[in-house]
Amino acid sequence: MTHTAPSTRQRGPDGATLHALFPTLVYQNCLDEAAELQPLFAKARQQYGFQPEGGTGGQHFTGEYHGQSRLHQSADLNPFFVQLAHHVDVYLQTLGVKCDLFNVHCLKTWFVICDPADESVDDQAADALLPHNHSGSDISWVYYVDVPTDCPAIRFHAGRTPPSAPFESAFHYDWQDERKSSLRTINCWNTDVWSIKPATGDLLIFAGHQLHSVESNHTTSTRLSVAGDIALTLKPEFQNLEFGRTHPSLWRTLSRPGSP
Repeated sequence: MTHTAPSTRQRGPDGATLHALFPTLVYQNCLDEAAELQPLFAKARQQYGFQPEGGTGGQHFTGEYHGQSRLHQSADLNPFFVQLAHHVDVYLQTLGVKCDLFNVHCLKTWFVICDPADESVDDQAADALLPHNHSGSDISWVYYVDVPTDCPAIRFHAGRTPPSAPFESAFHYDWQDERKSSLRTINCWNTDVWSIKPATGDLLIFAGHQLHSVESNHTTSTRLSVAGDIALTLKPEFQNLEFGRTHPSLWRTLSRPGSP
């Protein structure tokens, strides 16, 4: 069976048809309720906040690292999670998923507190979130509670050699000096890294396996965001399908011999 996706087609030079194969969807939307949500997150920070600390790999900016990953259990944040549920549904519909088959679960939710970078340290990675993914989730998301105007970007990585590999010397791009670049523009066909600069109130949703990182914060203000992981499980009436994850209530924990 041959599958076609007309929405990935573009008209190129000389009437050529360009096919953007296997695209990655990152959903971005600004929540209208951002101003009303800020005091709710300010209150939640009193319980789930932490002091970023240094260590191996630079600063540790995530509540997940500090054992604070249960914001989704706060009843005060219900207005936000109602909005999140709506946008996750739109994201899944855009992907063409049959949303009625699945329940959507928040697994973990945590603050990300990115303080201004330590300019005395000559290591860009020391004050950044290095490339990583959330492999235990189906969907990951980030909500930007309060960010500086010139907020550091979130970067998405292909995690593989880009399609330009057979002639990669022709795809050189120098970020510091355009004269030393062989590319006129950066696009999805010649790069394996893409940056998105968020604003306060923005919500980003993407696949849990998607590699991403955050640039160092070279502003004078702390960037406050909330991140989380989502899992999809089959609704009870669809438990017998050959695909999908069953609800945890149907799982069995396997104990080692001799364990209680």
